[in-house]
Amino acid sequence: MAAAAAVAASTFLLIAALVVPTASASAAESAAGPYDPPTVPELMDRFGLPRALLPATARRYLLHDDGSFQLFLDGGCVAEAGGYRVGYGVKLSGAVAPGRATGLEGVRVRVLFAWVPVTAVEVAGGEVTVSLGPIKKSFPAAGFKSSPRCIAGAATPATATDG
Repeated sequence: MAAAAAVAASTFLLIAALVVPTASASAAESAAGPYDPPTVPELMDRFGLPRALLPATARRYLLHDDGSFQLFLDGGCVAEAGGYRVGYGVKLSGAVAPGRATGLEGVRVRVLFAWVPVTAVEVAGGEVTVSLGPIKKSFPAAGFKSSPRCIAGAATPATATDG
């Protein structure tokens, strides 16, 4: 269960970090040239979240001034990390702040025979803490080095954000 939570949390953090601000550029920024938003991995770095929380198929995002975000994958994805299966919906959402993503929707981890929603991910003191509702589990941040790969043909679990 702990590994599944870590994978789910990692995924959500990466998603949260990939969100781009939706506020329009100021006149000074417009005069300087076109806006070149950060990539999802660059955004993860800015928020202090491991890039490996999200699969490489996470490429588009919206980041609002209040920290709320939506992250979009090319398609639903099931990946394996740390011996657990993590399911990503086509759309992930929540709120991001330095070192954490909360109110997560769209990411689930397989625990025994059930898919459990990942609700938050926090990074502090060299550890990544994943929340599955009231249950929290911490893992060494060093274990989040590479993005999980989607498993071809694996069924994506239904999530509240899938349409």
